[in-house]
Amino acid sequence: MYATHDDLISRFGALAIAELESMHNDGLLAVTNALSDASEKMNSYLSIRYQTPLNKTEHLKLVCADIARYLLYMNEPTDEVEARYKEALKWLQDVGAGRANVTFAEPLTAEEQQSTYVKPAVPIGDSYRGQVFGDDVFARMPSIK
Repeated sequence: MYATHDDLISRFGALAIAELESMHNDGLLAVTNALSDASEKMNSYLSIRYQTPLNKTEHLKLVCADIARYLLYMNEPTDEVEARYKEALKWLQDVGAGRANVTFAEPLTAEEQQSTYVKPAVPIGDSYRGQVFGDDVFARMPSIK
């Protein structure tokens, strides 16, 4: 996991984490599950460019903590919690797309990228055998103007 229970407390305060724990039957288990889920969500984005799991960095701890805190809310999260969650996901998307990097992480080699490539389940490109309409077919269709 990229963050721990203590990381949550140091970032958000013991009182805030205790309140979140009190929303669940087993608060410590809920925190552990949220941190695990957050780490797995992060790996799903990070594994596009990096061999996961990565070594922990302060930024990865922050991102994991923001996602885990969002996941711990049983009801409506506050605007700040939701904004931090969305910002974390945006950064992860940027990392996956190559617009951002994880400090001290080694990118996948071309061979590793090829071995993790998943072929699409539906045919695309020139292998598609479906119907293709030409201008003559579109010209006979009623206008929606």
